[in-house]
Amino acid sequence: MSIRSLCLSLGLLLALCGAAFAQDEGPYVGAGAGQSKVKDPGSCSDLAGLFNPGYSCSITDTDTGWKVFGGYQANRNVALELSYVDLGASKLSASGIANLAPLPPTPATVSGKITATGFSFDVILSAPITEAFSVSARAGLFAWTLKTSVSATASNGITTASASQNDSTSGNSFDFGIGARYDFSRNVGVRVEFQRFTNVGDDNTGKSDVDLISASLIYVFR
Repeated sequence: MSIRSLCLSLGLLLALCGAAFAQDEGPYVGAGAGQSKVKDPGSCSDLAGLFNPGYSCSITDTDTGWKVFGGYQANRNVALELSYVDLGASKLSASGIANLAPLPPTPATVSGKITATGFSFDVILSAPITEAFSVSARAGLFAWTLKTSVSATASNGITTASASQNDSTSGNSFDFGIGARYDFSRNVGVRVEFQRFTNVGDDNTGKSDVDLISASLIYVFR
């Protein structure tokens, strides 16, 4: 092979490599849904001061979570991503004989719900396994908002009284996760992830990690 042919071959190879890497770059958008779980949703024993012994109580710590996101794939290994995340709600329901001093013990029901939403900004590091399949890890910041609603109803058989309260609080924490992605084509792929949002909440609501297992559809603008 002549030097000229070698240079032409090398130039063609570099051009092809450049084109391949260029296909790995670009902005993308996506949406996903799955199941969220609050790691520490509180305890029914927290109501022991309100109800007499023997009250019934249930707590739901799982819900449907979802997210929409957009990002930029710098290369095959690094991406930056901004997401809006809805982590669903944890719920509490209780009933029994309540101590409502100075009133006598009265049958009452209490229900509460805490919803968590927020924006996350993450760096995603990917490791390609094949041309279409890769695994990834992410870490970033999570700006969360918690909305709390509590309602109570008491009735002595003659009169009924009810009350409700709604509050909102916000803050910042960290999130991290791992995932796997499969690309069906140059533009369309799916991603399955486990993601943990840490220390969501404050001293009034209580702090807890919230996990989200989700599957997402991704569209890359190439």
